[in-house]
Amino acid sequence: MRKSLLSDKYHTYVYIFALILLVIGMPLSKFLMSLSQIILACNFLLEGNLKNKFFSFFKNKPALIISSLFLLHLLGLIYTTDFEYAMKDIRIKMPLFIMPIILSTSKPLSKKAIDAILQFFVAAIILGTIISTLILTGIIHRELVDIRSVSIFISHIRFALLICIALFISGYFFYHSTKPLQKVLWILIGIWLIYFLVLTESITGLSAFCFTNLVLCIYSIFKSKQKMIRFAGLLLVLSIGIFAFYLFNQLNKSNPPTEKIDFSKLETTTSRGNAYEHDVTGKLTENGHFIWIYFCNKELEESWNKRSELKYSEKDLKGNPLNFTLVRFLASKGLRKDADAVESLSGDEIKAIERGVVNVNYQNISSLKRRLHEISWELDIYKTTGNPSGHSLTQRFEFWKAAMGIIKNNVVFGVGTGDVKTAFEMQYDKMDSSLTTENRLRSHNQYLSFGVAFGMVGLLWFLITLFYPMVLQGKIFDYLYISFLLIAIMSFLTEDTLESQAGVTFYAFFNSFFLFMFNKEEK
Repeated sequence: MRKSLLSDKYHTYVYIFALILLVIGMPLSKFLMSLSQIILACNFLLEGNLKNKFFSFFKNKPALIISSLFLLHLLGLIYTTDFEYAMKDIRIKMPLFIMPIILSTSKPLSKKAIDAILQFFVAAIILGTIISTLILTGIIHRELVDIRSVSIFISHIRFALLICIALFISGYFFYHSTKPLQKVLWILIGIWLIYFLVLTESITGLSAFCFTNLVLCIYSIFKSKQKMIRFAGLLLVLSIGIFAFYLFNQLNKSNPPTEKIDFSKLETTTSRGNAYEHDVTGKLTENGHFIWIYFCNKELEESWNKRSELKYSEKDLKGNPLNFTLVRFLASKGLRKDADAVESLSGDEIKAIERGVVNVNYQNISSLKRRLHEISWELDIYKTTGNPSGHSLTQRFEFWKAAMGIIKNNVVFGVGTGDVKTAFEMQYDKMDSSLTTENRLRSHNQYLSFGVAFGMVGLLWFLITLFYPMVLQGKIFDYLYISFLLIAIMSFLTEDTLESQAGVTFYAFFNSFFLFMFNKEEK
């Protein structure tokens, strides 16, 4: 029996408005993201018929399974000790419970309304990329430390994942468009979004996009009866292969051959009479030049402090030791590490070093080649010194190692919802980790995160919630749902996607939206 003061029509309007607000807020505003979910929940309650809604929800197995992920966090409270951290985590995870209930029990929307919601999402993504580009080009003034700073609304990694979703939504509208002009528009949108991922050096976004495309293309090659689709799939697979080969080739080229030096004939003093230090056992190079030879710390400090407001002993704008950034930059130019070298630097090079640029070849704020060089360097320095601190990729090796150690000691049920942070702190101490205190973070792998918090039981249940609902709902071959799921599971490998508001909302909304709001015939 209805108890709402408003008609169904107005509740539907509010429902659509809130969903549009949500998809706009995901890339552009955390406030709108939160406000839209409050509106959705209030509208759901005020609409009435709660008994029928919850009866429908408990009959919907896929919705129950998805929302059970939130229940898992509640069960983890039973054996946790840090309730302050646990309640914060519970609050972040609320969309995992709210979205499946509301989207699976609300009245179905028309295809026109669903398409409008998706189009608003793509429009918001485009607006976000335009704002970021204006920041990058300096039209919108904002100090940039590195390319990741252009994403001012949400994390650059979350933004990249949303761009990937928008790319596949663009493919969906391209396929369903009947007018040539519309098809051209969606192609141009797709090209722009791919270009933006390259422009912003988003390895995560490009990897997720290529992986998802690869899976879909392989499927189309073997299953599609249309020759054009099979040919297009084969062409895309080849394109992805060529792009992967290019990236791998650039990674190998990023470290040129090491210069040949007779260490027995190294000069011992600078042009100003100060002693050089030579570490002939050090293997680290920059552009093929040894870093730790012809090094005079005294001259570097004195000459640098005369040219920059950032002191030699401080950190650069990226948070790394400035003296190390300076030494690497000078080595990349083939210069000695002394006063003459610092005085030879241009004003732009001084500013680049202050920003944390370590190589003369990568002073531009945007350079995919530079990012590949950084990855190669991180791997090289980790292999040489074993210290991953300050490097986003190799630090993850230490995060994963710590997570595996915690899981090993808490195999069945994990440490509980609230004790994850404490468990990591204790494990890093136990490992005598070389990571600095500020870099001792959580696992940056969603699968390991569930293993740490809830043990193998929780990890197994997480995997069930990932894959079983699409089987029950008949979405195994649904283009949009599979595209979303592949992007999500790819992101889970290198990120704690479900440990932030933006990440949880991204997963909970699109999982429920594509699962419950599209008819089974929408392949």
